[in-house]
Amino acid sequence: MLHPKILQLAPSVRPRVFWCVAAGLAIAAAAIARGFLLADVMDKVFQNQAVSLLVLPLVWVGGLVLLQACLQWAKRWCELWVAAGIKIHLRNRLLEKLYQLGPSYTLNQGSHQATSSSVDGVEAMEGYFSRYLPQVFITALVPGMILVYLFFLDVWVALLVLVSIAVALFAPKLWERLLGTYGSEHWDAYSQLNQSFVNSMQGMTTLQAFNAAERSGRELKKASQTLYRNTMKQLAVSMLSTGIVNLAMKAGSALALGLAAIRTAQGHMDFESLLVTLFLVAECVRPLSDLDQAWHAGYMGISAATGIQTILEEKPNSTSGSTCSLPTMTTPPEIHIHNLHFTYPGKKQAVFHNLQLTLPAGKTTALVGPSGSGKTTLVSLLLRFYDPNEGSITIDLHPLRDLHPTVARSLFSVVSQDTYLFYGTAAENLRIAKPDASQADLEAAAKAANIHEFLTGLPEGYETLVGERGLALSGGQRQRLALARAFLKDAPVLILDEATASVDAANEKDIQMALRAIARDRTTLIIAHRMNTLVDADQILFLENGAIQEAGTHAQLLEKHGNYARFFSLQAVSS
Repeated sequence: MLHPKILQLAPSVRPRVFWCVAAGLAIAAAAIARGFLLADVMDKVFQNQAVSLLVLPLVWVGGLVLLQACLQWAKRWCELWVAAGIKIHLRNRLLEKLYQLGPSYTLNQGSHQATSSSVDGVEAMEGYFSRYLPQVFITALVPGMILVYLFFLDVWVALLVLVSIAVALFAPKLWERLLGTYGSEHWDAYSQLNQSFVNSMQGMTTLQAFNAAERSGRELKKASQTLYRNTMKQLAVSMLSTGIVNLAMKAGSALALGLAAIRTAQGHMDFESLLVTLFLVAECVRPLSDLDQAWHAGYMGISAATGIQTILEEKPNSTSGSTCSLPTMTTPPEIHIHNLHFTYPGKKQAVFHNLQLTLPAGKTTALVGPSGSGKTTLVSLLLRFYDPNEGSITIDLHPLRDLHPTVARSLFSVVSQDTYLFYGTAAENLRIAKPDASQADLEAAAKAANIHEFLTGLPEGYETLVGERGLALSGGQRQRLALARAFLKDAPVLILDEATASVDAANEKDIQMALRAIARDRTTLIIAHRMNTLVDADQILFLENGAIQEAGTHAQLLEKHGNYARFFSLQAVSS
């Protein structure tokens, strides 16, 4: 009944589980002692002994009842202690692992898998570790010790109790595999419903704009019905298990007590032994009843464990890197990419083959090319979301692969077209780049991005909530806030991936001036289609078919009348 793989998920909570088991054993010991005392009291009553002889045993019984109540409270406290510990431990492990895996994991697997496992899956593990796991050990110890004593009282009664316990414990094993299959299907259906619901909520505006809200509602209803059917299948098998376990325990207890009464009538047992048997049989089957209840509390955790283990066992697309401190380098640094080959995991077509390029120190390099040529992939490689299959990326001659991902990413400030703002205030979103930034730092960055006046005009200023994903702001305002965040980070390398795409023409000129100012002392990589963003670059690289086809300044490339010149003319016509 133990699951070794699940136990390996949280070794740190094992001492807490031990205290739960200890409290449970103490409760059982108090109950058994109370049973012996009550049997002695009842035996004295039937023998018409003096009432004074009953006082002390009854006082002890009262004390044991009070002790049991205290132990029950202590056990419940231990269960909550275990539950808190397992949730903290697993969420920390999952969060650390997801950060290690990077955005490529959710891109390939879907964020709903990570969300379901990290939130609901971890909650489901609480019941397994806090209730089911301790009860397994209690059930393994308490009935065994009671049975040993029952064998001394009467072998046949003990054998009958042993058979009923064996049936209760091992009969559910017959459909355990079926229950596991239904449990996995239930969890998958739950994750799918979660994904559909989140997608519908986040895309509500789009759904309504395309009159697709009703269709989305039907899909949600279908996913909900699938979850209902899978839940009922799981419950049907689970309730069958519960019914057989309860039948085995109650029938076995009744038959054992009946047999004990017959054995007493035949003179094989005395009356006090019959009374002791009455109490001990009840305490012998009680742990099995508690185990059955704990099984239902912990079974969702068994189903959820697969998703958690899948994430924890996933291999990252980049190595950890041995250097965890920032190496000595010039500011700004120079970046070299040499003989780089890269293919996305699970894909056959290579994005880059033998890519060669240099980002000169303190210079601005513009990367141009058709959609799908690998521009954004190059940014992912620089940020170590992936590592190249072959070749190298060096920053001031330090191999990027040797740097820990957090160290490598500290060298870059990135602003992309699809910027992300978290639910919170404008100040909180800015401080993601620099947690200890002062208000003056925030204002300096906001002024550089031409958003300071807008923020100060809000009802709560910089402490105004920007809404989920920043939806309380316009697209241009979100983009300028993201620019301010990049300015605040003040990294030596600046990457602008279509950074001004959502900025209106009235503000673009001011932002371009701010970009030139911040890029002056940095190594800058610009990915853009707007010509006014490209023309001032120190070098322009035209990327196509996984390789650099042309390189030079804007004027030099126009004189060649090649791919860049055609690209430029098409952009000019479209504008």
